[in-house]
Amino acid sequence: MTVDGAAAVTAILSLRPFSLSVARLWQWGQSGKKSMKNRGFGLIELLIASSLILFLIIGTAQLLGLSLAAKRNGEFLFRAARVASSKLEHFKSLPFESAELEAGIHEEDIRDPAFPGPCRIFWRVENPDEGLKKVILEFFSPDKPQRRAVFCLLLCRALEF
Repeated sequence: MTVDGAAAVTAILSLRPFSLSVARLWQWGQSGKKSMKNRGFGLIELLIASSLILFLIIGTAQLLGLSLAAKRNGEFLFRAARVASSKLEHFKSLPFESAELEAGIHEEDIRDPAFPGPCRIFWRVENPDEGLKKVILEFFSPDKPQRRAVFCLLLCRALEF
């Protein structure tokens, strides 16, 4: 295979601007990578990364606090519903003229074996009409009296419940 020298020189000279630009781009890419490795992370990058991490941690902590409060409230309401249901069923089983169903305010302290700590029940009996009694039952814990659950029962002599 014979190569014509003049043709080879003209072919190389015609490719020279393209090959020089490719070589310069490759060198520029390599020089940028080397300087980034030597330089490391900048202050701005570290500030952005740490603020994002802090934002995620604070959000998770707030959700944890809210979920624990919701859990405590749910346990309290479950306890109140269980104890109140038992007490209201007891009222329904009593005769209409029972002493526990006399008009006025009554109180009882209850120990629930399923939950630690005491609880207190107040019930108020009203006679809005002859043959009708309205029992309003309030359930709360003495250590947190602001948290209450209120239940209502209507007893009718004619319907016998």
